[in-house]
Amino acid sequence: MKKNCFLGMVTALCLVGGTNAAFATAVSITNGTGGAGYTIGTPAAVPFELIPNGYNDNILYVWDEVQNFTLQQDLFVDRVADPAASYVGGTSGNYFIKAGTVVSSHYVQWDPAGTARVQATLNFDSDIFAFITGDSRLNNSDYLGLPGIDYGNFSLRGLESGDTTAFNGGSVDISWSASTPGDWTRLITAVSPGADPVPEPATMSLLGMGLAGLIYRTRKRSA
Repeated sequence: MKKNCFLGMVTALCLVGGTNAAFATAVSITNGTGGAGYTIGTPAAVPFELIPNGYNDNILYVWDEVQNFTLQQDLFVDRVADPAASYVGGTSGNYFIKAGTVVSSHYVQWDPAGTARVQATLNFDSDIFAFITGDSRLNNSDYLGLPGIDYGNFSLRGLESGDTTAFNGGSVDISWSASTPGDWTRLITAVSPGADPVPEPATMSLLGMGLAGLIYRTRKRSA
C-alpha cells in the first residue's frame, strides 16, 4: 500500500509537470509568400539552443510554448491587438498584459539567407493578445518558453518599425523584412481550448513538498 501511494504521488507529479505541451494551439500558416517553407514546429529537435543567424533556411517557424498560464506579474509587450482591452495596461511603447491574466505563448522565428521579406497569416485557436518583439522583453519573457530550448541572449532579434502585424481575432497577417540575425518574436494569445493548463507554482511546491516528505518517512522507517 505504501509503495502504491509513493508511485501514485510520483505519477501525479509527473502528470502535473508535463501539462504544458499536450496539444498544439498554433493551427496553421496560410497565404505565405517569400519564405522557403512554413512550419508549425521548431527548427531543430528539442532540446536545442537558438543560435543567432544559425539557420539561414528562410523557413517561417511557429511553435507553442507554455499554454494557459496565469501570469504572476505584469507581462510587458510591444504590440497589442486591442489597447482598450481590460487585460491591457500601460500606454503606447509601454504596454503590458496584466498580472492574473491567463495566457498562452508561442514563438515565431524566421531567418533568411541575406535580406528578404516574408508575408503570411498565422492562425491560432484563440484570440491574439500581443506580440513581444524587443530584445529585453523577449529575454524577460523567456520563462514562457518551451522547456528544453535555450533561448539565448543575443541582440537584434526583434522586429523593426517597418514590419507589420495586422491582428484579426485568432489570426495575424505579418509582413516582415529581415537580414542578420532574422526575426524572432513571442506571440501571446488568450486561453487555448485545445491545451491543458499549466499548474500554479504553489501547486507544484505542495506536490514537491509532499513527495519529499513521503521519501523521508520511507527512508526513516527502513533505517
